[in-house]
Formats: sequence, structure tokens, C-alpha cells
Amino acid sequence: MSNFEEFAGQRLDHRQRLDYNRQRLALKEQQEQRLTITYGGKQFHVTIELMSFLATWEDHTDLYLIDDYDNPVYIDSAKAMHERCRARWYEVMNDWHNQYQELKKVRRVGQLEPTDPVILNA
Repeated sequence: MSNFEEFAGQRLDHRQRLDYNRQRLALKEQQEQRLTITYGGKQFHVTIELMSFLATWEDHTDLYLIDDYDNPVYIDSAKAMHERCRARWYEVMNDWHNQYQELKKVRRVGQLEPTDPVILNA
């Protein structure tokens, strides 16, 4: 009988790990979708590379970038766009970190419900 209980416990642990990983990936996808800004009426995905490029642009004035839809866009101020990217990055990363910490606190992953604020909070 103990072999059966051990087997059942292992299957439950495996399911809980899968549920946790699903919740973690859903949180990651949700937060990555939020890493966008609009500038000049065009949409840009905020990445480390974009922020680094904007930070190193020598004269912090105008330049051309490719938006999320592969269109060239005139940027009148690299500095202003960099500040907007940084603000969005910090906002999303802070939310992501806080929600991830809440997700880790749940002792039994089976307690997670689709209505939990950790999962639905955008």
C-alpha cells in the first residue's frame, strides 16, 4: 500500500510542478506583452537592446527606428524616448517581480485559481 501512496504522491507533486510552471509562463507572457510603448503614434517593443541603443546615441537628438510593424519611424528625441522606455521597463519589471514573489509564496500550487490577482493582474 505504501508504494501506491508514494506513487500517488509523486504524481501529485509532478502535477503541482506543471501547474506552477504553467502559471509562471503565463505571468511571463502577460508581462512581456506589457513591454510596449507608443512614440510618435507608432508602437515599439521595449527591450534591453533598444534602451542601450537610445542611451548610447551620441547627440540624443533625432534618429530613425523600425517600429513593431517594420516601418521606419522618425524619432525627434532619443532622450525622451529612452526615458519613456526606462519608465515602462521599471514599471513592468517591478510588477512582474512582485507577482512572481506572490506566486512563489503559494505553498500548494493547487491553491491557485484562475481568479487569483497574481494571475489576472495586468
